[in-house]
Amino acid sequence: MSRPGTTRPGLSRPGTPLNRIVTTTSASAAGVGAGSAKPIPRPADTYPAASATPPGAIRPGTAHPGAAPRETTSGRRRDIQGLRALAVIAVILDHVIAWPGGGFAGVDIFFVISGFLITGVLLREHERTGRISLRTFYGNRLRRILPAAAAVLAVTTALGVVLFNQTRALSTAWDALSALFFAANWRFTAVGTDYFHATAPVSVLQHYWSLSVEEQFYLLWPVLLIVALGTASRRGRGSGRDRARGRRLLGAVAVVVVAASFCYAVWETATNPTVAYFSTFSRVWELGVGAALAIAAPLFLRMPLAARIVLGWAGLAGIIASFAVVTSSLPFPGPWAALPVGATVLVIAAGIGGTQRNLFPLTNPVSVYLGNISYSLYLWHFPVFVFLTLVLPEASSTTTLLVLGTTLAVSVVSYYLIEQPLHRSPWLRGTGPLVDRRLAWRRWRERYGTQFIMSSLGAFVIVVVVAVSFEVHDRPLTPISAPAADAAADVNPEVAVQADLAAAAAATTWPDDLSPSLDQAMATTSTNNPARACFDVGGTPDFGRCTWGDSDAPQHMYLVGDSEALSYAPAFKAIAEASDGQWRITTIGLYGCRFTQVLVANDGAGVMDACPQRKLDIATHIVADAPQLVVVANAFAEGQDTNRRPLSVASMVASTLAETAGYNAAGKIVYLAPPPLGAELGQCYSTVSSPQDCAVGVGATWQQFAAALSAPSTTGDHFVSSLPFSCADGVCPAFAGTIPTKYDTVHMTPAYAERVAPALRYALQTAGVM
Repeated sequence: MSRPGTTRPGLSRPGTPLNRIVTTTSASAAGVGAGSAKPIPRPADTYPAASATPPGAIRPGTAHPGAAPRETTSGRRRDIQGLRALAVIAVILDHVIAWPGGGFAGVDIFFVISGFLITGVLLREHERTGRISLRTFYGNRLRRILPAAAAVLAVTTALGVVLFNQTRALSTAWDALSALFFAANWRFTAVGTDYFHATAPVSVLQHYWSLSVEEQFYLLWPVLLIVALGTASRRGRGSGRDRARGRRLLGAVAVVVVAASFCYAVWETATNPTVAYFSTFSRVWELGVGAALAIAAPLFLRMPLAARIVLGWAGLAGIIASFAVVTSSLPFPGPWAALPVGATVLVIAAGIGGTQRNLFPLTNPVSVYLGNISYSLYLWHFPVFVFLTLVLPEASSTTTLLVLGTTLAVSVVSYYLIEQPLHRSPWLRGTGPLVDRRLAWRRWRERYGTQFIMSSLGAFVIVVVVAVSFEVHDRPLTPISAPAADAAADVNPEVAVQADLAAAAAATTWPDDLSPSLDQAMATTSTNNPARACFDVGGTPDFGRCTWGDSDAPQHMYLVGDSEALSYAPAFKAIAEASDGQWRITTIGLYGCRFTQVLVANDGAGVMDACPQRKLDIATHIVADAPQLVVVANAFAEGQDTNRRPLSVASMVASTLAETAGYNAAGKIVYLAPPPLGAELGQCYSTVSSPQDCAVGVGATWQQFAAALSAPSTTGDHFVSSLPFSCADGVCPAFAGTIPTKYDTVHMTPAYAERVAPALRYALQTAGVM
């Protein structure tokens, strides 16, 4: 989940069309973010089925006084498999149809399950043999996790090269590399907090973040077990007292880990929610809770059947409630992840003393089967969702069913073709005589050969069905008519810009002569903006270096604001240099810092620390210089204050007016509207898309800001709209003429800012301020 009030990494915003995945990372989505996507950690039963029995619990084929009838069909607990099914279904539905809103909490369910099962396996190994083999442990982990994960990474990267634009394809390749080495969460943290990529499309592999968190946890946790159990052991593994002492010491370690991580999660969520969502340090407590339950399992062995029934149903109700209650407006993972985590603990604890016969929503055959294939379901669902919505029409029930059906089909094939055979293979198992190894591989081939052939045929059928669906669902195009420029363009430069915009809005194919190309624009962002250093985080820049035009010009203008002002800076630089020595223009501000009296929350590194002083320094210079004109450009977007309370459009406009009142420049202030939000280029621009897919309308929030700022001013200030050089007949395309208009959803490309400089100058002249 991303910071409150924003889209979670990897997740679609509720009400957003199916093929418009909203990023976050800023925030995320997940889910996806993601925004964030919210990936499901790898189910933790990475060992032979019999070893999946929780420590102290009744094993299949045994009985315990007062226990429910024994299970004889599998070493896996059916209720835990059902929990996996519930978790993966919630996450998939949250991504595909944006319901349930708290479906991303399925990740937390899997963290608890993983900590419980893996710790139980390690404890039983130590109590049985007196040692824990790290070689066996990590070999089992790799055999269980890596084959399916690597297959999805390879297929996704290859499809990205074919279907994505160059920028997104390259980013996907880097995402795949980080995921392969279990570092995806840290990569997505870095990208998500990169201000100039904050509006980039969600990564098709963003769901791998939780797998990385889990594997990072298991780099250290088995070592802690070995140290704690070894410290407690005095007379060897045969001593029940030593085993009890080891559990107590290990329990204390688990409590410390859980408490420290939870406190960190609460603090980090309050101060930097985007980082907190992906951070291993703010997620370890969830795995630790499951581990603590495994350590304390013997305490639950003789729980009465009635108590187990009540506990199990209460936990299931708590999980369902968490899907409805936990939303992006609540601090997550600290502390609200405690709701799904605690509910999951109740369900697992209720099944320790014996088979759960009464929790039928989890123990029925369908739930158990979906739990068995939950890893494949999770790994495949988000790539399937992203790629299918890239090439299929707008959201419809047919498209949704195709996404869900393809996900299920691909996951089943992957389970039988890759996951299950390689999990049961001799690969990475203990070494032995060469003859024994050859015999093991021969028996493995005999067991899985037919399954491999049938699964391969299934994969071929899926490819054919999806390919046919692409042909049937051709993307509809609704181009508009493009007017031609006329002689009026010689007087009003807005006319020529409007003609270019209208032609772009009518185009059905991407032009070959865009300069820079959209790929180049998205890759370079604002790095070639001449005023970039004048808006960087840190100390207030030198005003002289941020001033353009003749230093002896009789008239002085300031352009101030957040990154919207930065994106306008090339236009104002061009205006100053073309003014025949009449104007010098200072362009200065801070990206991510709204020039409002109230401090608007922003997660960009260092922004909140630098913003107050930057605004104060600029206001002081404006008062001292008494310029002829001050242009203010801020984002037209709602926000939150530092306490994460929502700020309405009216309150933010009032706060803007209060800030500029301190400039002592009444009647000399122009509020310049930013361009309306554009489409997510990384998502809508691809080898299979049309310019129509990247053309958007003017949003309601933009219109509300414009209406409030254009109202008659008591101080004689002015408002200049950006629509004449951003949109044509309410349609805002991704390019005009041969120039991309934006490099993301928010910011103009420097090249386009220079292109609209004459139109912007004309607008200021028409307003009578220049």
